[in-house]
Amino acid sequence: MGEKIEKELPIQGIAHVAFQVSSLEQSSAFYTAFYGFEFAFAAYEDQEAWYLKINDDQFVKLVSKPEGTDDNRLVEVAFQVSDIETTVAILQERGLDPTPVEKRPDGTLASGLVGPNGHNLIFVEYTSNSKQVLARGKHLGARRVSDRLLHVGITITDEEAANQLYRDALGFQEIWRGSREDGGPDAWVNMQVPGDRGDYVEYILINDMKLSRRQMGTMHHMCLLTDDIRKAHRDMLFNALPDLERYEPLIARNNRWVCNVHDLDGTRCEIMESKPAVKK
Repeated sequence: MGEKIEKELPIQGIAHVAFQVSSLEQSSAFYTAFYGFEFAFAAYEDQEAWYLKINDDQFVKLVSKPEGTDDNRLVEVAFQVSDIETTVAILQERGLDPTPVEKRPDGTLASGLVGPNGHNLIFVEYTSNSKQVLARGKHLGARRVSDRLLHVGITITDEEAANQLYRDALGFQEIWRGSREDGGPDAWVNMQVPGDRGDYVEYILINDMKLSRRQMGTMHHMCLLTDDIRKAHRDMLFNALPDLERYEPLIARNNRWVCNVHDLDGTRCEIMESKPAVKK
């Protein structure tokens, strides 16, 4: 019996994060202009969705909501798996009820489930004729300020319930936790995804806070990795980001240099430096 529990899900890392946008054209232009991410392909799901390429495996997905975006713009977090059938079988063994595997409009094989906080989690296998695989080696913009999606931030009201899913069933491992002020209650927990890439999901512990639209846009975020935050910031200024104080790099609570920019619908993107800011 012991062997079953040891089985690791064949997750490779984060495939994409999807956010609602009120204008596909304007938002796509925003991410292309400032970050250098190029349009890779469109897929017509419930709404039209555009995929912008971060690297050959990772995308930011913009989902059209022309009649106005919800306060919560986070649509889904997708994890790339090497084998969807095995993934679903293991999830079922662990007492979860993932949706039946289906071929999605982008050509991937996918299954999904909803987390305890209502977040949509999708497991996708890139097939040989999926749009992701057909786009390999293309749309890798020379102006990209980052080529790695490191983590996605999600709000969590009940850490214990979240751990039952992410830690116990999915096999994520805690790698860091921090508070908003010294000695204060925990505010963030970083849960690393199985696989070699080191991608992670960041719990943002909100307990019983009632969030405004603005707070949701800041908390539900994606984080891009850079080796040099000064260069990334300079590149974004060169890419026509206004030279405003709020876009200046600063040292975050996890002792990393970061730079924050909100998109046209209020969703935050954090660029984070790979090494600690201050040697302890």
